[in-house]
Amino acid sequence: MNSCPRDITDETICEELPSILLSGDNARSVLPLHRTLLDQGFHVQFAAYYELETAWKQHRQPIVLLEVSGAHSVEAAVNAAIELKRHDPRQFVGYLADPILHSSGLAGDAIFPRTPESLIRALRNHFGN
Repeated sequence: MNSCPRDITDETICEELPSILLSGDNARSVLPLHRTLLDQGFHVQFAAYYELETAWKQHRQPIVLLEVSGAHSVEAAVNAAIELKRHDPRQFVGYLADPILHSSGLAGDAIFPRTPESLIRALRNHFGN
């Protein structure tokens, strides 16, 4: 479990932030998001697509976020989401995608922005923190 960032003094805020399993096909674009989420007090684990199911089975985070780096990534992200939903239909699976990809067939519980600042705002708004 990660500790609160230095600028958050009330640790109960960090305890309320949801635990996230973050994955994507492009580590160069996912790892900065991973760092940003950690810096903002989220409890987040990164797993590449090929290790996503194993990581999910081990830790069962309440939120899975799949980064979609472009149109070429949509099919892999949707397949990953479907596979997780087969194991547990209640699992929250969201995508991190640019607005142009919102109508590309992403099937999940939510679509969030890929930019770090917008993502943090959207997650806090969506999950009420």
